[in-house]
Formats: sequence, C-alpha cells, structure tokens
Amino acid sequence: MAVSVDISKLYAVRDEYPSNLGPKITGTHFSALDGYQRTLRAIEPNLFVQSEEEVEVRFRDLEFEGKARTKFNAHSEEKVKFWLGIAQRRDLASQSEIATATKTDPKSRFIYFFADNSRDNLRVQRSTVALIFTYYRVMPEFLDFLTCFGIQSTLRDVRFSGFRKQVALPRRPGITTAVDALGRSGHQYQVAYNLKGTSPTEDGEWSIRNAAFYHRFDVISGRSLWIVTKGRKDVYQSYEELTGEDGREEDTSFGTTDQSFVSSLAPHLMFARWSRDDWRGYVRELEEAVDRESKMAKLVPREDGYLPRHYKSSDVRRMQIWEEQASEVVVILEGNVDILMSLQQFYRRLARDDRFPFRDSCAGEINDFASNLDTIVSDMKNSISRAKALMKTTADRKELIKQYRVDDEADRMRRLNKNMEREAIVVRIITLVTLVYLPATFVSTLFSTDIIKYQVDNYPDGKYSKVAMDRWLQVTIPLTAITLFAAWYGNGWATKKAAHAVGGDFVGAIEEKGEVGGGVEQSQPLPGNRILAWLRAQRAGLARLTAGSPVLGAIGSKGSVGPYP
Repeated sequence: MAVSVDISKLYAVRDEYPSNLGPKITGTHFSALDGYQRTLRAIEPNLFVQSEEEVEVRFRDLEFEGKARTKFNAHSEEKVKFWLGIAQRRDLASQSEIATATKTDPKSRFIYFFADNSRDNLRVQRSTVALIFTYYRVMPEFLDFLTCFGIQSTLRDVRFSGFRKQVALPRRPGITTAVDALGRSGHQYQVAYNLKGTSPTEDGEWSIRNAAFYHRFDVISGRSLWIVTKGRKDVYQSYEELTGEDGREEDTSFGTTDQSFVSSLAPHLMFARWSRDDWRGYVRELEEAVDRESKMAKLVPREDGYLPRHYKSSDVRRMQIWEEQASEVVVILEGNVDILMSLQQFYRRLARDDRFPFRDSCAGEINDFASNLDTIVSDMKNSISRAKALMKTTADRKELIKQYRVDDEADRMRRLNKNMEREAIVVRIITLVTLVYLPATFVSTLFSTDIIKYQVDNYPDGKYSKVAMDRWLQVTIPLTAITLFAAWYGNGWATKKAAHAVGGDFVGAIEEKGEVGGGVEQSQPLPGNRILAWLRAQRAGLARLTAGSPVLGAIGSKGSVGPYP
C-alpha cells in the first residue's frame, strides 16, 4: 500500500544509531546509547563487510492469510531502501534532503543477516544495519547479541546468553489507538535473545553455532517484525519451510490480530527446536570417545608388572579436552534453558496482563506454546544430565590414567634399580679380584724393570740401579696423580649429573604426577632417593678402600674421594 510519511529527521542521523533514537523511544539513558554506538563503531571492521559487493540481506514478507509470500535479496543499501520503501528527494526551496516512507509494513517481515560461516563477517555493512534498525526503531539491547558475531579464531562469548524485553501496551484495556500510515500503533512488545545449537562439520568435528533473534509485535495492527542473525543460511531455510505453502495454516494466518499473534508464536518454537537438535548426538559422540580411550583402564585388572595399556601424557590431554567440552555443553544448554524459560514466562505474564488484547481469546494457544517449550526444555535438561555424568566419568578416568602412569614410571624405576644393584655387585666382585691381584701385579711390574736385576753376572744377589728407580718414580708418581685426579673429577662430574637427572627431574616428575593425581600418598621411598642412597653407599665403600691403601689413603686424606652430594 502506497503511503507518504516524512522520516527525514531520523533518516538524517541514521548512522548514529542507537543514540539517534534517544531515551524517549528506547527507554535507555543517553550514556548507555552512546556506549552501544561506540562499541558498534569499534568492532565494525570485524563484524561487518566493508565492500558493498559482498552485501546480501534477505527479506521474506507475508501478507493476509499467508497467500502473498514475497522474498527479496538485497545486495546493496540502495536495494534495502527500495524494499523498505524509503524514497529520497531534494527540496528545491530549502535545498535539504527529504526522506519519506512510501510502503506500509507487511503483516510479517523476516530480515536475515548471515555470514559465510559462523566465524566470518556478517554480509551487511554497518550503515545498512543502522538504517534498518533506525527505520524500525529496534531496541538497542539487541546489539548485545549482534556483537557476538564477526571474524574470530574461536567462537566469541560462547558462554554468553541473555533475554531482553520491552513492553509498551495501552495504558487502559480496550482503549482505541490510532495506527499510523506505516501500520504502527506504538503499542507493542519487543524481545531479543540468543540461542546456541551444534552441528557436525564436513571433517566430522562438532561446531557450536550462535544465533541472535529479535521480534516485535504490534498488538493493535497485528504486524510483526523478525530480525535474525546467524552464520550460514540454515535458519532462513527453516523459516521458508515453516511459512511455505506446505506449512501449517495457523502459522501463516494474518486475517485478524488474534491470528497474527498466534502465527507469531510459531517462529519462536522453530528457533527453540533448532537450539535443541543435535546436542544429543554431540554428547553421545563425546561419551563414545571417552569410553573408547579409557575403558581398558577401568575393566582390565592390573597385575604385577602389567598395565592394561601404556598410557601417555597425550591421553591425559585428550581426556582433559573432552571434560572441558562436556562442561561447555552443560553451560550452553543451561543458558538455552534459562532463555526458553524466560520466553515462556514472558508470554505467561502477557496472558495475565489486563492490557493485553489477546488475554482471553488466545489463552489456549499461549498454554500450548508454553507446553511445547516445556517439552523442548525437558529434552535439553536430559542432555545436561548426560553431560554432567560424562564430566564426572571423564574426570575419574583421567585420574585413573594418571595413577597408571605414576605406577608405570615407578615400575620402570624399580626395574632400573634392580639392574643397577646387579651391576654394582659385579663391580664389587671385579674390584675385589683386582685388589687381590694388585700387589702381585705391582711387584711383578717393578721387578721387570731395570731397577733390580737378578740375572746379572758378578751380582748373585741382584743389581740395584738408583738412577732407574729415580726415573721410574719421577714418571710414575706424576702420572698416577694425574690419573687419580682425572678419575676423581670425572667421577664427581658424572655423579652430579646423574643425581640431578635421576634424583631431581624424575623425582620432580613423580611428585608432580602424585599432586595432579589427587595427592596419592607415597608408600615407598621415591626411586630417585633410592639411587642417591646407593651412590652414597658406594662413596662410603670407596672411602674405606682408600683408608686401607697407603697410596690412595694419602690422596684421600687431603679431601673427599669425589664431590658427592
């Protein structure tokens, strides 16, 4: 229907949304409106596309009895103005720009903002959004949900959810209110909320999807407005099916204001079902993944020297990821439940409000609507219970795997200790044999030199050479000292390194595992400390050995054999 309504004043300041609406229209004070405006401008590069070539805003309009179904895809701001019916002309007398609205609002209009994916720019420019929101005087609280979209590496504000409402009903029931040329009486209610759903991606992973919904219904003219924002086009396609020729008649009937109100309830239920679907499949897949990775840890009994599986730190990390995902499911679904319950309570309060025109005529439909929401909420609560049980199971299995890893490390160190003890016994035997043969070897070596000769003519008792003895001592004593010092220093360096690697790093790892594993009490000495005790025992034995040897004792008396801790 062609009309002509001057909207020049608001149109001239459209880019200043929502400050341009003011407290009188929005019910929000100026400082909050200015804050919304600054936020919108600040995130503009990430939230909206910058090129008009990428713009695509989808409209779907319904008229009386749903027979007139029109849809339009606007690829520029000019196309949006055309579809809204905003005409511009210049006044020759004042040389000012005049903007007029030339079309009456349809009985139901659905506006869809979307992105190519859930983490990309919305395919609309900020100026276009400001134009639409100014034209329809959309309450600024809807921006709380709109700003969750845009370019982001991970889903922004995944735990944020909310429900906003504004109600402006006639002051007295039954009052006759004039409707302006655009079909707006000013007596309306507005709601805005967000919901989250999930769906599998092409690579088999599950992705959480955010959607924001705005609805306005004029209780006098029966006209409704929907503005939906979401990554991808699936919600728009579902709305097309809901309001298509194969849809239910009561969902697309606008002959009377009562019918228009009843029809406005159907999209809410569609959005609620969208937010419920696929969560059960997501939780089931998490349950299967946790059970597949950790079932052996629970079912297979642990025997001495045998572990049900050689678990790694990556297994603990995966369990942690699944536990956090289950926690995320709980938070999101509880948020969805709160929003749907708020939506239900909102309509129940309307039904009890004496100023609400459909209080009596649509009471049954409101009860049916509330009952359908109860069913959806019940399904969500079931998924919440499963996710909470999964969180507990995952946490318990994670602790069990950690304990297995601690036991595995302890078993490995016990085996290492046994091997080292056997090697120590062999070394002691070799040392003992060497000490037994050392005097004879020393004497034989000395007698084989030119210091003393027994097979010399004219010397039946042997011949002694003092020069040979001096030369032997001059060479042997320094070399022996250098050798012992090198052995002492090398042994001390190796001992320190081994003590740090085994007694420090490993013991620290064992203590860390015991701490994160729930504070498991150590019933046996830590393997690293046992190794240090063994090294100290070897040091004491070597000290006793040097005390029994004149040469080694002289060296050992000047200091410790080695820098043992």
